[in-house]
Amino acid sequence: MYPELKRRRSWYSISLPLHAPSTYSGQDLQAALNENLLADLLEGVLEQIVPAGRFHLVGYSVGGFAAMNYAAKYPERVTSIVSIGGFLTGRARGIEGILQFFAKGTFFRKALFHGAYRTMQLHPSFFKLATLTYARQWRNLLQYEPLEPTIANIWPDVRHHSVEGQRAWFAYLLRMNLLDETQAIQHPTLVIAGEQDPIIPFHHQRKYATLLPNGRLRSLPGTGHVPFGEAPATFKMVLLDWLADREQESQR
Repeated sequence: MYPELKRRRSWYSISLPLHAPSTYSGQDLQAALNENLLADLLEGVLEQIVPAGRFHLVGYSVGGFAAMNYAAKYPERVTSIVSIGGFLTGRARGIEGILQFFAKGTFFRKALFHGAYRTMQLHPSFFKLATLTYARQWRNLLQYEPLEPTIANIWPDVRHHSVEGQRAWFAYLLRMNLLDETQAIQHPTLVIAGEQDPIIPFHHQRKYATLLPNGRLRSLPGTGHVPFGEAPATFKMVLLDWLADREQESQR
């Protein structure tokens, strides 16, 4: 978290369902997972850490979808949204698209998913290599100072992700669709999108920004799916300016 925010605001980082330290009991979740359940699970955590009042939601990738989905179901709790590389429909490209293809299909494809995911869990270097495939400016990402400590912090959880739980999650992503709820998301929403995102197509991010009643698109040329690591100075300025504008609006 940027020092400028850390000094002035309370902030919390929430894991997505089926991502450690969240737990997975082993039941078949592909039928049970849906947008309402996802929002309710997040609310179960948020009501414990922010029991009253409103807050800003910042989500990255699937977290961007989760933030907008939560705002559609619990609009009275949200002040504004920042969606970083997020989406309203869940069909991805690149390495995520391959995993989605493996996750939903025959026994052979499911076995490929398990093999691919377990390979990433073998060593932090494999996880780091997978992360680099999300970027266009991968050299910038390698030079991003928080990259190594972030991987070191995330890796213990990644090692404990349930592979079968992840397979259910990736299959569920294919069914995600919030395009029919854009009018329910009336909150000021900033969409930060890399124009060369290899995972979530830029044209999709640009489209849903225009569909949201109070959506605003900030595109980053030459940037992929990790804008905070590929163009860190620009990303930081965009985020801090957005939150400063929201603070000024609340004081009017």
